[in-house]
Amino acid sequence: MDAAIALVQERCGPELAAFQNCLDKTTHPKNCERARRAMNLCTDAKVPAIRLINEQCGETNKAFAECLHQNPNDPQQCLPQLRAFHDCSEDVFQRSQAEFASGLGRRSA
Repeated sequence: MDAAIALVQERCGPELAAFQNCLDKTTHPKNCERARRAMNLCTDAKVPAIRLINEQCGETNKAFAECLHQNPNDPQQCLPQLRAFHDCSEDVFQRSQAEFASGLGRRSA
């Protein structure tokens, strides 16, 4: 997941910074919808692996979000769900990078 975040930062740095800045200044994440949408548009266009992670790890991400919602005062309860999402996203990211690299190899041959 760290590699995916680094890729987002590299390719969508201004959008990511704007979203983080907004979140830092508010207690209501809903106030940052415009910045979140801008970041999502950028990652969809410039970091295809993120789209794949969202598609293929959606259920584990949803389970994590639901756990956080059910345990707002004890997020430690959600570590298993976080680990599952992390593992899924790492797997998807690694496979997407390998497929991308092999596709480049075929084109240049």
